[in-house]
Amino acid sequence: MIRPKPKVWQRVCAELLGATAISVVGLCAWPYTVDDAYIVARYAVRVSRGLGYNFSAGPATDGVTGPAWLLPGISAVRLGVDPVVAAKVVGLVCAALAAWISIRAQQSRARGSVLSWLTLALLACQPSFGGYATAGMETGAAALAVAVASTAAAARPRPNAALLGLAVAALAFVRPELAGVALSLLVTCSVRLGVRQALPAWALAGTGAVLVCAFRWHLSGNLLPLSWHAKAGSLRDGFEYSVRALPILTGGLGGLLALAGALLGQGRDRARAASLLVHVICVTLAGGDWMPGFRLFVPILPQYAQLAAVGAERVWWRSRRSNLRGPRRLVLRRVSTCVALGFACGVPLLDLALRIPEWRAAGEARERVGVEIATRLRHESRRVALVDIGFLGYASDCDVIDLAGITDPEVAAMAGGHLDKHIPSPWLATRAPDTVLLHSSLPPLAAEDGRLLRLHGYPVEMRIARSAWLQREFRVAALYPYAPGYHYVLLHRLPP
Repeated sequence: MIRPKPKVWQRVCAELLGATAISVVGLCAWPYTVDDAYIVARYAVRVSRGLGYNFSAGPATDGVTGPAWLLPGISAVRLGVDPVVAAKVVGLVCAALAAWISIRAQQSRARGSVLSWLTLALLACQPSFGGYATAGMETGAAALAVAVASTAAAARPRPNAALLGLAVAALAFVRPELAGVALSLLVTCSVRLGVRQALPAWALAGTGAVLVCAFRWHLSGNLLPLSWHAKAGSLRDGFEYSVRALPILTGGLGGLLALAGALLGQGRDRARAASLLVHVICVTLAGGDWMPGFRLFVPILPQYAQLAAVGAERVWWRSRRSNLRGPRRLVLRRVSTCVALGFACGVPLLDLALRIPEWRAAGEARERVGVEIATRLRHESRRVALVDIGFLGYASDCDVIDLAGITDPEVAAMAGGHLDKHIPSPWLATRAPDTVLLHSSLPPLAAEDGRLLRLHGYPVEMRIARSAWLQREFRVAALYPYAPGYHYVLLHRLPP
């Protein structure tokens, strides 16, 4: 019996509901803004005002991993709009479009109506996808580029080489960590079309890669972004990051079983699954990330949702068509499919219920305490040394000494990993900060004369706090309980 194709309103309903669900999650998480989003915003403000491609006064610094993500901020500043709000809006629109494209692509497959609704369910319950859409970073834009590239590479009857090449070129300017996914999709296109027919995709993608490398070389003499040196992570960090992320994002064994079902079918599904595996390997080798919600895996979540939906539906359909040895195996297969889908949706939903209040609380803490600190820095400081340079640097507009090296090439080149830079006290003294702002996981302790006695901060902060230079020349001016397990201590230089 030939199954009737779903009507237009049925297809559009799934696509609209998917985009709407992502938007609702993003709006619920709206108060949360990643601190690095304010780094991009400050770059955008300084570029728009003709102050240079830098975070503080001085030569150009390549402190923005995705240069294309400056465009919303620069446009917003010139229109008199807050660049952070503009980044949030653009990120949300991009994430909603990525969901729309991923759900719509399922409609062209056999039993596409079922696949589209399964994809919607698997994607809508992901807190990280909707949450990072409005976190101010380029994550939503990267997810959109991956969705377009993946759809173009898997298109039937033949891949869209030009669209694939353009999407990969955009990825080079947005998220270089997705190079593994991009390369996998280009290889898939070459296998399906042949090398000659796939040349436009490779040419466009290569042009994007060359242009972004030329841009960085012109700025700093390096082909890799500054964050590559400043945030260098170990293989152990990357392995722990992936081990913690995958069970939450995929619902543990449930999502992985659904993915395994996709490997039983068409070659394009196996190729997509291979691209996901390549990305997991790349993130692991890169050392993961410090941000909550496993941001580096967010751009591939639409692909995961598509494949998990295909796998679950394929196992269910095969259980109906195969000659099983009695009804028990049929029931067992169907029950196992439902259980796998339940875990694949249930675990992220539980994370969603916990994550949104946590993110909203972080945004409220920034508005309650962060604004107070930034206001004091703006009125009392000229140059401040700190790790959390994003919001505090953006809101205070002070000159900043970046102790993490994300925007400072000299610090980035120093020995040590992320938040563990070995910064010599004489070097810091030559930069002449009049204020030092340090973080502590426990309440800091100050002596009666203002000397800092106790700090439980990042390794780079601990070394500075113990240095004879800081103990001799700075005194505690204020203590700020920012959030549970997160305190700030403000130190001012003693007058000469």
